[in-house]
Amino acid sequence: MAPLADVLRPACDGLVPGIKLTKPVNFATEKKLFAAVALPILEAMSAARTKLLCECRDFKKPAQNQWEETKTSFQMETYLQAATDYLSLVKGFTEHHAPPPPTTTTTTDANDEQTSLLASDESCEQPPPSIPFTCCEWLDLTSTTSVHSLNAHHEYAHALLAVGCVCFHRASDLTQVMLQSRDFEYDEPKLKEAYNLLLRVAGLFEALLAWLGIPSSSSSTAAMSDAAMQQWRLEQSNAANPEVQTLQRVKDFEQGTLVRFLHGVGLAQAQELVVLRGVTRENVDYVLMGKLCMDISKRYAELTPTPKFTAWAAWKATYYAGLSAYYHGVFEWNKNEGAACAQAIAQFQAAKDLWAKLDNNHVQRSKAIVQRDLDIATSRNQSIYHELVPDTITPLDRVGLVQSQSFPIVASNALWKETPQPIATVKQGLSNAPAAAPPVHQVETSSGGCACAIL
Repeated sequence: MAPLADVLRPACDGLVPGIKLTKPVNFATEKKLFAAVALPILEAMSAARTKLLCECRDFKKPAQNQWEETKTSFQMETYLQAATDYLSLVKGFTEHHAPPPPTTTTTTDANDEQTSLLASDESCEQPPPSIPFTCCEWLDLTSTTSVHSLNAHHEYAHALLAVGCVCFHRASDLTQVMLQSRDFEYDEPKLKEAYNLLLRVAGLFEALLAWLGIPSSSSSTAAMSDAAMQQWRLEQSNAANPEVQTLQRVKDFEQGTLVRFLHGVGLAQAQELVVLRGVTRENVDYVLMGKLCMDISKRYAELTPTPKFTAWAAWKATYYAGLSAYYHGVFEWNKNEGAACAQAIAQFQAAKDLWAKLDNNHVQRSKAIVQRDLDIATSRNQSIYHELVPDTITPLDRVGLVQSQSFPIVASNALWKETPQPIATVKQGLSNAPAAAPPVHQVETSSGGCACAIL
């Protein structure tokens, strides 16, 4: 029995969530907000923020953004280091200009209370409030409105999400090259870069969930590494931090829905690339490919996407369930036996039935290939084997081979230690700072679709 020609490749086009745009900021000129901060820190922040590659002067013209102008020269390690530099500078504000945690006192004696009040009047002074970051304006991807960072905790979260979105776009561009490639050996470095980038993106979103004080799937204290334990402590601390919890009013961070979704997509797409490379090798383990596809299908089915990506996630789950059945059928066909041929027919039919639910044009090639192989197997069985075709199939067990790469713990930038702030300067600068950001108008949207295409 001749092997099937042109075995189907997976439709592993990457998710393009959109660039989380931000307007350019020159921190050194924002004297009312940052008069208490040393100039070297502000200059370093302005330079580092530009390297996030998501600046756009007009949100109404999103195509005219920094990423589109610079993506051809993108270098992963350089970019992630620049992002870490900016995050470390912002984190300094949370440690050097953060209000203390709330305290409660229980007075059991009137004299003690009077003594406490006198001490407060004479020597105790209120600590400075955290510095607002209202000069930093971001595009909220979920509501498509602009939002301002209320404080450093907000700016850190917005920046981390923006970095993750840029990495998704880069991985998608690299995947497109692989899907169109006729020489996988030549283009394999692009696949490896996309694969590693997606695993790092998954780790990045785990770090963002910890920053939001929201447990991730890996938030378990059992057998934790030192880095994971440190991230877990951050998660516990920020869960009780009122400045962090105000991020729940921003749609992109509400209940961590979008962040959890992107974390899951990063891992699922990394495994899609494993399958893409696996089926293009000279010797293919089709049972393993089928099990990997079943795991991908389950991953997408288990996601809780935002409304914008609901249809896309359902499409992926159905497609990879069908692809799992198809690869199992190829494995049975290659046995060159009567019973296996009948089993292959059942597998191909199951894939065909699943893909019949997908009514867009991007799956037409997949449907054509499975119909071709179904016809070949049916003809062989009717003319030679005359085996009874099973009415049902048993799906393969899922196998996952991907694991997120931890995002490095970000420490406060060394500039904060090299340029300490005088207390008097801090008070003077903050006395002119606005108490809060302008109100943010959030708009619920129910528009469907997404910015990715499945070939």
